[in-house]
Amino acid sequence: MIVICEECGKKYRIDPNKIKGKEASFKCKACSHIITAYKPAPSSEGPKPAAPPPKAPSAEKPPVVERPAPATAEISEKPAKKKAAKAPKLPKMRMSLVTKALPVFVIVALAPLAIYWYISSQTTASLIQNDTEKFGSQVATGLVSHMDEWFDKNLRALIAASKQPGIISMNRLEQEPVLKSIQKAYPWKYLVFTVGVDGMNVARSDGKPLKDYSDRQYYKDIIGGKKFTWQTLIGKTSKKPALVQAVPIKQGKKVVGVIANAMHLTDISKRVANWREGSTGRAFLLDEKGKVLAHSNAAYVRSQKKLNKHPLIAAYKKGERGMITFTDISGDKTLGLVRKTRNGWLLAIQQSVNEAFEAFQIEQQFAYTILGATAVLALLIAWFSVRAMAKPIRDLTDAADRISVGELDVEIKTNRKDEIGDLAQAIARMQDSIRLSIDRLRRRRR
Repeated sequence: MIVICEECGKKYRIDPNKIKGKEASFKCKACSHIITAYKPAPSSEGPKPAAPPPKAPSAEKPPVVERPAPATAEISEKPAKKKAAKAPKLPKMRMSLVTKALPVFVIVALAPLAIYWYISSQTTASLIQNDTEKFGSQVATGLVSHMDEWFDKNLRALIAASKQPGIISMNRLEQEPVLKSIQKAYPWKYLVFTVGVDGMNVARSDGKPLKDYSDRQYYKDIIGGKKFTWQTLIGKTSKKPALVQAVPIKQGKKVVGVIANAMHLTDISKRVANWREGSTGRAFLLDEKGKVLAHSNAAYVRSQKKLNKHPLIAAYKKGERGMITFTDISGDKTLGLVRKTRNGWLLAIQQSVNEAFEAFQIEQQFAYTILGATAVLALLIAWFSVRAMAKPIRDLTDAADRISVGELDVEIKTNRKDEIGDLAQAIARMQDSIRLSIDRLRRRRR
């Protein structure tokens, strides 16, 4: 059957069998007028007209209607035939301009700051690591140098005493005055004594009874041919760490005895055990066998606890040098390094990573705060800026949509001088052109 547009007179051929129900509506492709096609009722007298006769074109404005529902009938221009229209698809999910632009604004705002922060944090962490290692190395080197100097000074004094005629004589009466004068000059030496080749005590600076020293390792080492030797121990009376040094007494090239001094390590122990850096910085000293000579825990010193398995000491003995990171017995991540004295003792210093990097962590927290505040500020600026740009576009879209369904009197307001203003003017010109075209068609129909 044939259906004619009431406004512009355009004809359409419609297959009545394609109309579901009693009627179908569609929009005229020429003037956008809504056309309703009625399905003819079945009759034995013959087919009835498919639609009421067309009305004369009216000069009135086209009625304002909602966007038409898709026609359920097959529609085609005469005389061409078209395939049946497919059912309309649901609109796909899409991202709005605001949703798309917000991440771009935030990324552009934060990217330079984030890159600068990353490079700065890496550089700062490296500097703090180097400064911590340099400081620790200086402290350890200073303590080791002090111990080496102290050890060498006492050893040189003992060697000089061994060459005194009174000592070489191996006569008790001649040796005791010399031994007492040495003890007086070095008050930390609580005992200076001599031992014969048979291991028996010859003379003592403290006037106590003579003893048999043949079972002492330092005596055995000197008689065995060593130029000097030492041994660390805990004083039986003082219960404090002590050091025994020993050198040979020679008459010509022949070893005739041993001279030794026993001295407290109080000064050395205090320097090491009392060293502090912050609340977690500590130092400890081990002898060549791994026994504790100085430690902040006095019980370790009294028991001469062995710390060969301490992570710092174990790593040093495996060949690791410089600053070492490990986990201490409390589970805290810790930095430390080890230095060796000339006589084989090991000095270790350590400090918690959190404390060593405390300034860096404060700086990091400040940087996180700045980044967060910048992100919020950028997000707010982006939100209002994009919404300000999107609003006129939405208004123009709405105007174009209303024009597309026949509302040709839609007012388009804009005073922008940019691309959006150009778009508004173009839509306004299109609106005028459509209105003029419809007016011409109406005049032709008259």
